[in-house]
Amino acid sequence: MSKILKAAGMLALTCACLFLTPEAVAAVKPQWVRQGEEVMNRKRIGENYTFKVFHTWNADMNLLQETRFDPLMTYVREKYGADPQSMTMDTLESVETDDVTYRISFKDASGTGVVYAKKVDEYCYFEDFEANEFGFEYYQLFAVSEKNILPVFDKFVIVENSNPTATALSIIPGVGQLYKGETLKGCGILGTEAFLTAGALVSHKYYKKYQKNADNGVPFADSWQSKATSCKVARNILAGAFAGVWIYNILDAAVLPGGSRVLVKRPDGQNLTISPSTSSAGLALTYRF
Repeated sequence: MSKILKAAGMLALTCACLFLTPEAVAAVKPQWVRQGEEVMNRKRIGENYTFKVFHTWNADMNLLQETRFDPLMTYVREKYGADPQSMTMDTLESVETDDVTYRISFKDASGTGVVYAKKVDEYCYFEDFEANEFGFEYYQLFAVSEKNILPVFDKFVIVENSNPTATALSIIPGVGQLYKGETLKGCGILGTEAFLTAGALVSHKYYKKYQKNADNGVPFADSWQSKATSCKVARNILAGAFAGVWIYNILDAAVLPGGSRVLVKRPDGQNLTISPSTSSAGLALTYRF
């Protein structure tokens, strides 16, 4: 039983460190910032665009805003070998919604090209580093079409996490954290509770076995009683640890904030077409059903 208790102690220490990782502390970051564009691309329904995450940093927030499209333009230039002098950007405003699609036109070795992009979400926070260094971390999530393909973007919905929902889900240890996008913490809690449950069940099994031998007066009854007592203590410790982690799991889900997430949904069968417009952009997007 001492081996089980030592293993439980090591697992508890490991999980305590895990719960204090930057992911756990900075849980307010949107999920797409922490998970990256690869995870977002696995959520795509449409096939004619990809998600791209752009990350810039500067101590001047105004400069970040002024140059916010530079990473997108650089991505298009490098991917298609576009002539920087030929690159232009204009906006296509949706007639039905407030959505704005950016159109990037350029020339490359094969002639002319055009790429469409839509900003899905953005996130900015102030980072105060050691050695008196500080600045703003600026993240942007774009959906970017392939070259010369008029896209039908999926429907993107920004969802703020609900702590009441996370609390209800945390009845199953770790699920509330997974809902809030804290994958490492959620898996750590779930794994810890699974180990503690297994340890408590094994300890209880041996406790019953050894106690039965002691009660039946088999040879070395005192020894069997001592083993039974040790197993009972181990079972109670493991059960108490399970209860403690479970309570922590509920409080964590109920109190600590979780980052927002982007839901990707099918665009309701809408087809994207371009029609003339008198707006300053020159073109407007309309939806045909």
